[in-house]
Amino acid sequence: MTQVLDKYDLKKISPENILKWLDMNHARLTGSAVFTKQNTWTSKLVRWGEKHLFAKCKTKDCFTPSHTGSIIDYKGELYIFDMKPPKASIQPLYDFIIESDEDFKIVVRDFDLDTKMFSLNCLYHVDEFYPYLSALRSVFTKRQSKYRRHCSEFHLRELQKQGLFKDVNPEITPDELYHLFVAGGEKC
Repeated sequence: MTQVLDKYDLKKISPENILKWLDMNHARLTGSAVFTKQNTWTSKLVRWGEKHLFAKCKTKDCFTPSHTGSIIDYKGELYIFDMKPPKASIQPLYDFIIESDEDFKIVVRDFDLDTKMFSLNCLYHVDEFYPYLSALRSVFTKRQSKYRRHCSEFHLRELQKQGLFKDVNPEITPDELYHLFVAGGEKC
């Protein structure tokens, strides 16, 4: 069964034990995804579009993410690769867990993956330009922009390069990808 940890689960754990957990689960976390929602206008607009156009949850209080971050290994440490405006970036996973005000869930992968390839492919795109309009278009038209792939599509395409989820259309929203990963786990 897929393991899903949310912000509230992790905030109950001491920083020292989070470090231990990250270290013990380093291999399994690499290639996993962090799904987030914020209180920014962009996030709210993306979530509105997901709920009204492609709703996967039938309950009002269901977690609807507006962004997908990819967990990668960078120099032996876990980082989140974020394909979000204005450009793709990375940040330490530990710092994100400890400091983030965002509502988030970490979905730990339960499939085999070449984590080195996954991480290197993501790192190749750091500092790549990604406009706000493209992020919005990705939800409302479900098509990549002329600039690059949006966050959830990026994550899924990297998995598809390794033969995973080949039957899934990669033009996918963060909410659709979240539900794809937790289909056997958490229920809405």
